[in-house]
Amino acid sequence: MKTRKTHIAILAMAILVTAVAVVSCKKEPAPAASEKGRSTLARIKDFKRQLEAAGQNPNEKSVTYMSIDDAIWSLEALFNYTYALPDESYGQTVCCDTTLCLPVCSNDSVSFADLYVFNGQMYEAVLTLYEAAVLNNKQFIILDVEAGQRDGNLLPIELHTVQGSVKGSHPQTPVPLVIQWRPFMDEGWWYYGGDHLNSFGEDVDAADTLTSVLNALLVKTAPEGYEYFYTNVMTKYTELGENIPNPTPGYDSVRPQSCEFYKKNPSPEDMKLYTDQMNYYYFGERHLVLNILPDRGSHPVTPDHSLFHIKVEECNTETEIGHHTKAYYGIRLMIAQDSIQHNDL
Repeated sequence: MKTRKTHIAILAMAILVTAVAVVSCKKEPAPAASEKGRSTLARIKDFKRQLEAAGQNPNEKSVTYMSIDDAIWSLEALFNYTYALPDESYGQTVCCDTTLCLPVCSNDSVSFADLYVFNGQMYEAVLTLYEAAVLNNKQFIILDVEAGQRDGNLLPIELHTVQGSVKGSHPQTPVPLVIQWRPFMDEGWWYYGGDHLNSFGEDVDAADTLTSVLNALLVKTAPEGYEYFYTNVMTKYTELGENIPNPTPGYDSVRPQSCEFYKKNPSPEDMKLYTDQMNYYYFGERHLVLNILPDRGSHPVTPDHSLFHIKVEECNTETEIGHHTKAYYGIRLMIAQDSIQHNDL
């Protein structure tokens, strides 16, 4: 994600899902924690040890350096290892961004002394964003750290945060095996956004509901006694009105035929999404996050990355309304729950 705007979306969890076919659950068998998970954990802990050593010995004459790429990976991984809980099930969710500058050397390296100071600044910046989010039962979900365009000996570091309201464990929602399966069976309607009451009397809108269903169906949860941990986080997103074609058949009455809801010069009736539209846009969003967004941009999502969070957000201008989407991908590692001691921000 490269935008510098602060995006805030209130995503109320209201999963209206009924399975038509007998299908398997998302929970996986409980294997042992992978060797890759253990080695990654060791790398993170070694970075933490070196940071602490730099902080305890500020007058040390011998200076230790790290490459910029390794520094960005390590800062993000250590923060998420310490504070992030992506495996929880969330209702409301808030995204906020900020940018800091990291001093770097001419040979594309950075000293541990500077990394120690920057790590403290990064914590304070993220804490400020986290505290500003008005949420019940609040928890930090993920931090995406990205390098901007270098200016002399200063490197802008973009911090993209997601925090949410913990709802509990992920519901074990069946995964559809056939296209005839539809997540929304009851006839009704939802406002496209705004947390207005839907036809069922619930104050949850279409963007919130699509977000809930997509995460419940597409994001895996770890076996009991384990948790997933993500490194190399990548964020992909769309803009309002891109109108990416939706290949889902059987919904000829829905216009436009795009993956995301969009209306230009909308009437009051256009602001409501009926059941057929909700089903159509569910399949469109699914196609978007699985097949379109991973290949976007100059840095496509690599095969070793897994989708772990989806956000459908309402958006509007003076003449347009619709949804745009953010999808988060990372290298998934499974580790025993007792191997991580999470801290609160």
